[in-house]
Amino acid sequence: MHVSNSYIVSMSHVEGQFNGYIGGKDYRLGDGSVWRIITPIYAIRKKLCPQATVIRRGHRHFMFVRGMERDVEVEAVCLPRCILETPLKRPEKQELQEQFAIPHLTQRALAGWKECVAQQDG
Repeated sequence: MHVSNSYIVSMSHVEGQFNGYIGGKDYRLGDGSVWRIITPIYAIRKKLCPQATVIRRGHRHFMFVRGMERDVEVEAVCLPRCILETPLKRPEKQELQEQFAIPHLTQRALAGWKECVAQQDG
């Protein structure tokens, strides 16, 4: 795991009764986000509203619930309007500059928008 490429997406708790990790099951967190476990797993541990943390590593998300032995891969089912990701470690100066750069997808979208505007003007 590259810690510099890992971000905390959510630090919250599982709402209601937590019965363990069950592959394909949706889990609603206290911040309003809903995550589906995509790891094929079945690990039982009953807890009421345990603390849960979702971390992004690259393009994948992992959820760790306090009291469980490991994290599991999840996918977002529903996210609140604003998710602020926090780096797991303080980024170096160069990494910080890269984080503030326009993402590749946004650059492509801006290029397409410029082409569309140019065609409408011409």
